[in-house]
Amino acid sequence: MIEMNAREKSALAQRLRDYCAEELDCEIGQLQAELFAGFLEREFAPIYYNSGLRDAQTHLMKRLEEVADSIVVLEARLPG
Repeated sequence: MIEMNAREKSALAQRLRDYCAEELDCEIGQLQAELFAGFLEREFAPIYYNSGLRDAQTHLMKRLEEVADSIVVLEARLPG
């Protein structure tokens, strides 16, 4: 599971407080923002993390196919 350090959580909490004030016209306290940040971390971070892993796997598989194709080309150049 992805976990934020205290500094990252505090920064996210402040961003949530700013967002609520600017976009939702409501004020939330630091504790509320930190609890909400914890919720986002638990519930949403794994979704984005797993998506990133799938994207990385897709990219890596494509590159491995390119390497395999290059090997075939190199092999074709050799007599035998």
